[in-house]
Amino acid sequence: MSEKAKSFDLKRISRRQLLGSALAVMAGASVKLLAGCAPSPTSNAEPPETSEPTSAPEPTSAPEPTEAPEPVGQDSGGGVAPTPRSETLILDWMGSSFSVFDSFNPFIPNGQQYQSGFGQICKEFLFYANLATGEIEPWLATGWSYNQDFSELTITLNPKAKWNDGEPVTSGDLGFTIEMLKGNSALMGGGNVGNVDSVATPDAQTAVIKLIDPDPRAHYPFICGIVGGFELVPEHIWSEQDPMMYRDDPPVRSGPYTLERAIPDQQMFLWKKNPDYWNRDALDPEPEYVVYRASPMADSAVEQFKRADTDLACFDYANAKSLQDSGYGNMIIETAFRDPCPRGFWVNCDESKGILSEPKFRWALAHLIDREKIGSNVWPIPAPPAQYPWADYGFNGKWEDADIAKEYALTYDPERAAQLLDEIGATVDADGKRRYNGEPISLDCITWVAVGEPEYVIGELLASELGKVGIDDVTVRSHPLAVFREKVLSGEYDIASINVEGITFDPIEFYSRFQSSLYVEVGTLAVKGNYQRLKDPELDTLVTRLTGMDPSDPDAKDVYDQALAAYFEALPEIPVIQTTYPVVTNTTYWAGWPTDDDLYQVPLMWWGQYLFVVGQLTATGA
Repeated sequence: MSEKAKSFDLKRISRRQLLGSALAVMAGASVKLLAGCAPSPTSNAEPPETSEPTSAPEPTSAPEPTEAPEPVGQDSGGGVAPTPRSETLILDWMGSSFSVFDSFNPFIPNGQQYQSGFGQICKEFLFYANLATGEIEPWLATGWSYNQDFSELTITLNPKAKWNDGEPVTSGDLGFTIEMLKGNSALMGGGNVGNVDSVATPDAQTAVIKLIDPDPRAHYPFICGIVGGFELVPEHIWSEQDPMMYRDDPPVRSGPYTLERAIPDQQMFLWKKNPDYWNRDALDPEPEYVVYRASPMADSAVEQFKRADTDLACFDYANAKSLQDSGYGNMIIETAFRDPCPRGFWVNCDESKGILSEPKFRWALAHLIDREKIGSNVWPIPAPPAQYPWADYGFNGKWEDADIAKEYALTYDPERAAQLLDEIGATVDADGKRRYNGEPISLDCITWVAVGEPEYVIGELLASELGKVGIDDVTVRSHPLAVFREKVLSGEYDIASINVEGITFDPIEFYSRFQSSLYVEVGTLAVKGNYQRLKDPELDTLVTRLTGMDPSDPDAKDVYDQALAAYFEALPEIPVIQTTYPVVTNTTYWAGWPTDDDLYQVPLMWWGQYLFVVGQLTATGA
């Protein structure tokens, strides 16, 4: 780890530099949402066609079939890319096919294909949070600071930074981008600057951001946290363009690779190393070319991986394990990195939902979940039970409290569940079925994954356990993602088997999603959050208190603990298991991949942090 990275180690970070993360803005709405998890039910465009990186692929789902790419060049030696294989890193996108090949505008719907390499090796961010190690790396910027009352945030730019057309990256670019977003509400990303009053640029490397309301977390959006973060663009180009129409093709950004060409009929983006990259002293990738391509069908993908035609597999864990067990040795299966979002259930807490609005009923559901069984037998990779609504990263431990976790233990306890049901009057009648307020209990559990996929099976197991305690009218339904989102946004659901929304590094991101101020009635789209329709005055008060507190202030910990207890008391989202997805890489041409023993960086190829994985790879000489 470099000395520069060490200075931002979470264990040593200064009082006013607590590590935060960028929160991606939902496409078409100024709503903060995590983006490293399963496709978000609250984004209004399905991946990979969202202009903002609001959702990430669900690796346990089968990729959409595409034709296996054929060679498109004469110098590829029979490979899938039109470049020399030994000089080319080939990465397969495990989601659906690419659709945007001639636009690199991140601020408009369908304006970019961010997971095509554009968001990973072409664009760069001011800071990068490494969730694998708990460090933060200054990049286009060198640091941030606040004034005494957190009404001004100062960001200092790296004087070496340059765009790939040779022009310097300056504070003027940062100020211009913020003002552009502030001045055009139709542009996506504006939610990141809603609290900005003005930006002053006293010199080329300094931007002083005056805030409307004091905010000790105003730096969070400027860090590439989960998938991405605030993106600045070159003023000398964008100031001459209509940002609602500009395609930025080919893109002018600051990263180590530039677009060589997009190849739509091959579902491929080809990037070439920039010999004039500004930060080669810190990052000098060995691959001369990087190819991001949409995955072929599963059978073809396995065969191409065996031939080392690709360096990153897109097929599932079962296929990967089978290939490894068959004796194929040039591969690594990394399983150590957790998804930021545990799997879990969302519960519609609206008063119109009857028994669902009872916190004790939600706790009855929590006690009917056999987390050990699910983690051992349902999830493809062994996964531990989840107690907290966030990933079990070591640095998240500072937000946890053993006494609170003990008091609100998420244990499998059907007897306790039955007792809670009795306490709220959902007693068993002579026919062995429970009723609430004299009416039969009927529940609908929805999910977006296909029948037989883990989240669907988790829903079925909950339905089975409910049947054992006298609630047998429970239907588990799989909906297309667009339909699922509509149901969640409109509140027309009872229980959703999906993922807990999780956090990056600060639980206020999680707790603030349930504010009563975000509540809308069932039937009205909840475009700003609180998809569970929770009304909890105590949690509201605690979130308000936390909002004005420096999260690194020792006095804040007690308020965070109170908010944790209030969340557990209400339990609008129920954690089930920690989430682990495998990353399968090929070692024939490139070495230095993240492994379980050396997880030096987030290993997910659609995250902005993948820049540092590409920079770590070395050629094997094959």
